[in-house]
Amino acid sequence: MRMAAYVNALAKNGRLISRCFSRVVNSRGIHDEPVYELRTYSIYPKDFKAFIQLSAEHLHLRTKHSKLIGYWTSEIGGINDVVHIWEYDCLKHRADVRQALGNDPDWLAQYIKKILPMLDRQDNALLKLTRKSSLVQTDSGGVYELCCTEKPLKDLPVTRGDAQLLGTFSSLIGSLSSSYQLWHHKSVDDIVTSAAEGSYKPYCTKSRLLLPTAWSPMK
Repeated sequence: MRMAAYVNALAKNGRLISRCFSRVVNSRGIHDEPVYELRTYSIYPKDFKAFIQLSAEHLHLRTKHSKLIGYWTSEIGGINDVVHIWEYDCLKHRADVRQALGNDPDWLAQYIKKILPMLDRQDNALLKLTRKSSLVQTDSGGVYELCCTEKPLKDLPVTRGDAQLLGTFSSLIGSLSSSYQLWHHKSVDDIVTSAAEGSYKPYCTKSRLLLPTAWSPMK
């Protein structure tokens, strides 16, 4: 698909999704609740540096549309991957944002058109944050860990040594059998120690070591 055709399809899909979610919310009386989108992009190795530079320069065009929770590069558990989490007021809000992005000429020309050839794969999941999570980080610095699990939410830990649990998410759309926990650690050593002690092996199916980018709200 040529670039212009892709951009036109993006705008058209945004309008369609927005109308669909409007009908769902209005017809079913669904209460407005925040939703979170977990996005993972796999970048071609030769383009990774250029992708990071473009993102540093132009991602402000994206954050003007909705709230960015965090943006990381994957150090272990995925190579040449970036992981980011976005917050929306509700499903309708996400649909409206997607439509707005598809109609934003600066976003499309300065960023999307340039990064699309750099992307090997894109994946996303729509999540709901548990009521006991706050996404409020008390310490800066350190590293992050994203754990994916198939254990029931009630069985997931809320403490792990000196680590801070930032959020526990259940899946709404995507891998429905998976839940996610975002942890903040003081160092990589703390993650390794926790793993060696077996304090999370029984429940964590996949773990990623994440490093925050310069523009990530979570540092």
